[in-house]
Amino acid sequence: MKTLTGKIVVGAALAISLGAFTMPAGASVPPLVRGDTVIKPVAGIQIAQVARHINEKTDEVRDGTEGAVNAVDAAHRRHEANEYRHHTVEGKVDSKVREMKSEVRGAGNAIERAHERHEAVEHSEGRD
Repeated sequence: MKTLTGKIVVGAALAISLGAFTMPAGASVPPLVRGDTVIKPVAGIQIAQVARHINEKTDEVRDGTEGAVNAVDAAHRRHEANEYRHHTVEGKVDSKVREMKSEVRGAGNAIERAHERHEAVEHSEGRD
């Protein structure tokens, strides 16, 4: 039994001493990536990062669409709140006043254009 223990001790010592002089197989091959560090990302971590990025973008798009829907709803509510005004006498009067202002502006512009044409004709005929 003593010889067996002695052989185990000698074998372990020999293995440790030889292990100190060996180099890993990849130590003599230069790294493919140039830079300060050679860190290869783990595939599981990359997939988790991509999944998180996709979830963030999905939430961002969902928030944007919800915001657009809310804006449309708010505009519709404002329209509905102001719609009663068009059915009152005051609303009809305001509408007619705006219509008349537009017609007066248009008539004024038409008169101005007719006058400019008349002046151009007189100028071209030499009747200044």
